[in-house]
Parts: sequence; structure tokens; C-alpha cells
Amino acid sequence: MVDEICAKINQRVEEIIANDRSNLPTQIVSSGQAKRDLQYYQDYGAKETVICQIFANQAPDGQFHSDYILNELPEAAFMAWLQDPEGFIETEAEQYIKINQEKFLLQFLKDDALLAEYQALMQDTENPIHRMKAITEALKASGAKTVTVTVEKDGMELTFKTAANSLTGHRNYYSTYDIPAQDRREFERLFGRSANYSAEDIIRITYGKKTLYEAPPIQAEDMAERIEMGGMQLG
Repeated sequence: MVDEICAKINQRVEEIIANDRSNLPTQIVSSGQAKRDLQYYQDYGAKETVICQIFANQAPDGQFHSDYILNELPEAAFMAWLQDPEGFIETEAEQYIKINQEKFLLQFLKDDALLAEYQALMQDTENPIHRMKAITEALKASGAKTVTVTVEKDGMELTFKTAANSLTGHRNYYSTYDIPAQDRREFERLFGRSANYSAEDIIRITYGKKTLYEAPPIQAEDMAERIEMGGMQLG
């Protein structure tokens, strides 16, 4: 019964606000903590959330969501519910909005930041995140445990094996830790002992004779030009 009541109150809160911040009693974030929370989210949190959503094939829904919850219903509230269910729901919903008006406004402002970050990232087709996602999906679909990767860095090309799961998900760079010792030594010889590689460096990924991923044409052409200018191609 408690869950049912909470669901009805949340539904009524959302109906009153109607996904429109102008229906909130306040239009200003006044508390210092809330301001800091919003600033952090705008600077960092929105991007982190968008990346997680993109890798999960999700998008911001842009909808206000109420989170009223009770672990148990006090006796007085239970009696009020029994006597006038609709009146109880209405009163609780209005009171919840009044108490949490700044929190709800913060949700709207965070949603603004999230949507803006999502739109910017989706429009930035050259962003490495799109390549990382393509690599992730290709490797997960393949079921491969070990794959062969060809990279181009500093005008030089190298092909090596590595663990497939070391290339999945969002990463600032791919570690050489999962490259077999012999290939890793060659990687370090060419690119330096502290070097790593990123999605932008990957030309292709294969599993046996099957190509799982190839760099977008523009990226591949640019890599080929840099290799040719470097006058050196290694595999």
C-alpha cells in the first residue's frame, strides 16, 4: 500500500509541475550548496552522464521526475488516507513541491545541461567517443577474446594482438598491458616505453580473417597520408 500511495503522489506532483519549471514556486537557485552542485554538473557531471547514456544506447528524456518515497506510512497519515484518499494525495503532493521547489528547479537546470551536452556530442561526429562506441559494439558482438589491432602513430604503423575487453567502453587511452610481451616490446620500441594508444590511432581491428572495425574513411585517409609522409610502414 505504501508503494501505491507513493506512486500516486509522484504522479500528482508530475501532473502539477507538468514538465514546466514555471509551475514551480521558485525560479532561483539560492543555496550555496545547490549552486555548487549545479556548477559541477554543468562542468563535469553532464558530460559523464551523456557518455554513459551513449554507450548504453540511451538519450536524455527531458522529463521531470518526482522521487517522493516513504518507507512506512505513519498512523495519522494512514487514517487521513483512509478518510480521503484523493485529498491526502493532493495535500502531500503540494507539500512535497513546496518543500523541494529548489531541488526540482535544480533538476530542470541539470536536464538543460544534459541535453545541451548530448546534442553537442552527437553533432561532433569527429569526437573519439563515437569511435570508441563503434569499437565497443563491434567487439562485444564478435564474442572475440583476443583480437588483432593495427594502429598508426607518429607516421608509423604497427599490428599487434591484444585482449578484446581492453578496447571496450569509454577510455582516455588504451593500455598496452594486455598486449603480449613480444608485441608490447615492439610497440615500446616504436612509440616509447610510456606510450599508449587511443581510438583515433586505430586503423582496423580483426578477428581471424574477419574485419571487426575499420577507421572512418576520412580518418583512414589521413592516417595513410601521415604514414606516407613519414616514409616508414611497419607491421
